[in-house]
Amino acid sequence: MDGFRTLYCDPGEDFGWALATDFTLLARGIHKMWEFADIIWDALLGGSAELTVLNDPNSAFVYDGQEENPAWEQPIQRIVCEDFRVYPWKIQALKFDPVRTARVIGAITWFARHHNIDLVFQGANIKKAAVLAGAEEFYDFPLHENRHSNDAIQHFVYYTNAVMLGRPLPLSNEKEAFE
Repeated sequence: MDGFRTLYCDPGEDFGWALATDFTLLARGIHKMWEFADIIWDALLGGSAELTVLNDPNSAFVYDGQEENPAWEQPIQRIVCEDFRVYPWKIQALKFDPVRTARVIGAITWFARHHNIDLVFQGANIKKAAVLAGAEEFYDFPLHENRHSNDAIQHFVYYTNAVMLGRPLPLSNEKEAFE
């Protein structure tokens, strides 16, 4: 057992997240991008009364039976975050885009560096492999409204299977991931 919590991130205007310890999902949610950046920073500093969602099992959607898990007292020592890429086939759509998602990923990178937290980037191409590894059993419904937290769950399933357990999972090529 690691003895710490991992935050799994699907960054964007609607920022999906999942919180886990080892192979156990504790909670998940969706927040507006910069609100959640503040929540991450606050959690890394120890949590204030206003922004306790990552440190208080009473302020997030918590998986059944995890409210009393002692892992809530553990520090966040790893962040697994979906990476931001400018794909050649998407370049036209990004003209004049302020790339706010890239900016929040930059903030998360700084948070991790400042607090000496392991930061792992995963591509969007992990999603099909995560579904094959069982991500759907953790999904929240309705699917469309919860797609961002479900994407964070996909990062949890992929990371725990491919990295922590060393299971070979097939990755889509980058273009297939968006089709």
